Amino acid sequence: MTIAISVTLDDDLGTELSDAVAGGNRSALVAQAIREYLDSRNIAAAAAWHASLEGDDAKALADFDAAW
Repeated sequence: MTIAISVTLDDDLGTELSDAVAGGNRSALVAQAIREYLDSRNIAAAAAWHASLEGDDAKALADFDAAW
């Protein structure tokens, strides 16, 4: 699936983006940044969930992590 997002950049961010791609594909760079942001949110959510485990669930995770 493909979606379209319209983003208006302020002058400073637009300049930084242009410098970062150095004539390359701006859309690809923005797409990669969005992917990395979403990945970091998923990792943070998983870490919070792991930290919330108690009792047998916490032990099962610790055992799994030790084997990993």
